[in-house]
Amino acid sequence: MNYSRNIAGLQPSATLQLTARAAELTRQGRSIIALSAGQPDFPSPPAAREAAVRAMEQGRTGYTPTAGIPELREAVASATSRRRGIEFKPAEVVVSCGAKHSLANLLMAVINPGDRVLIPLPYWVSYPEMVRLAGGQPVYPGSGRSLITAADVEEAAASGVSGVILNSPGNPSGCVYTPAEARELADALAATRMWVISDDIYEDLVFTGSAAPHILDFRPELRERAVIVSGVSKTFAMTGWRIGWAVAPVDWAKLAIRVQEHTTSNPCSISQWASLAVVSGAAEGERRSMLAAFASRRDLICSLLSGIPGMSFPRPEGAFYVFAGYPPSIGLSSAGLCGLLLDEEGLAVIPGSAFGVENRLRLSFAASDGDIRGGVERLSSFLAKRGIR
Repeated sequence: MNYSRNIAGLQPSATLQLTARAAELTRQGRSIIALSAGQPDFPSPPAAREAAVRAMEQGRTGYTPTAGIPELREAVASATSRRRGIEFKPAEVVVSCGAKHSLANLLMAVINPGDRVLIPLPYWVSYPEMVRLAGGQPVYPGSGRSLITAADVEEAAASGVSGVILNSPGNPSGCVYTPAEARELADALAATRMWVISDDIYEDLVFTGSAAPHILDFRPELRERAVIVSGVSKTFAMTGWRIGWAVAPVDWAKLAIRVQEHTTSNPCSISQWASLAVVSGAAEGERRSMLAAFASRRDLICSLLSGIPGMSFPRPEGAFYVFAGYPPSIGLSSAGLCGLLLDEEGLAVIPGSAFGVENRLRLSFAASDGDIRGGVERLSSFLAKRGIR
C-alpha cells in the first residue's frame, strides 16, 4: 500500500515512547525509576471526581456541542478574563480533547501550505510535527535562548514568517519570561502581522511567587491575532480526562470548531462536567498544595543535580522539568545515553534530541521525593562508572 508521505514523515513522540517502554519494563518486574512523565503524580481532585459521578448519574452521557458545554465555555471565559484583565466571551472559547488537541486544531485552521512558523528551541516535542502536519514549516530562533525573544520575532518577521508559538513556563526548560522580556516580546509582536499561539498549559505552575508575565498584559490589542491555550491536565492533575481549550479570536475559533467537527465531534461529556468543577474554583486547596509540593521537589532535584560533576542547567521557575546538560566527554548522544540509563540503571529520562537540542536530558520532578533521590543517584552512578566523578 501507498501510505501518506506526510504522516509517514512525522517523528514519533519520544516522551510517550520512552514512558511506555519504562512502564513495560516495570510490568516485567524490573526496578524502574521514571523521571520522564509529563504529568503530575497526584490524584485528580475530589471535586472533579464527584462532578463526574453526578454527570453520569444525571445521564449527561450523550454528545455535547462541538465547542464544549456552554457552562464550561462560560467558566473558561470568565477565568481567563480575570487572569488577563481582558474581557473574553464564551464564543471565543473552544473546548477540546486536551491542550494538545487545541493546538492541533488551531494550527490546522491557520496554516496554509508552505507557511513558516517560529517555534522555541528547545521545543515541546509535538510543535514541529503539528506544524508539518498542517502543511507548514517549523522555523527555529537564532538567539540561543530557551524562550522566543523580541529579536527572534523581529528576525522572523523580516523573513516572512507567518506565526509564532510561545510557551512560558516552558517545556522542557522550565523557563519563565521576566516582565521586561514579556514587554519587549509583546512590543515586537505588535509591530508585525504575525499570528500568535501562547501555550499556557503550565500557567499555574510558577515558583517565582507571582504569575508568569504574558504578552497580553502589555499589549492587550494582540488579542485580535493571539490565542491562549490551556487546560486542566497540569494544574489539576487531570491528564487522563483530556480536557483543554483555546481562547481565540472568534473567526479563528470558528475554524478550529470546524476542524473539530470533522475529527472528534466533541470532548468527553463526563470530563467536561468534571473540568467545570475545578475551573469554577472547587479545587483551589488541592491546586495550592500541588504547587507547593512541586516547588519543594524543584529545590530537591536542583540541589542533587548540582552535586554531579559536569551537570549544568537553568534553574526552572515553572512547570516540573529540569533540562540538564551533561559532559560531552561521555561520548554519547542524548538518545544513546537515555537508552543505556534505562537498560543499565533502570532510570527513565527523556533525551534532549527529542526537544531539538543535544547533550541534554529532561528530568521530570513530577515524582516522589524518594524517586527523585533514587533517580539522581542512578544517574550519578552511571556517570561515575564512565569516569565522570
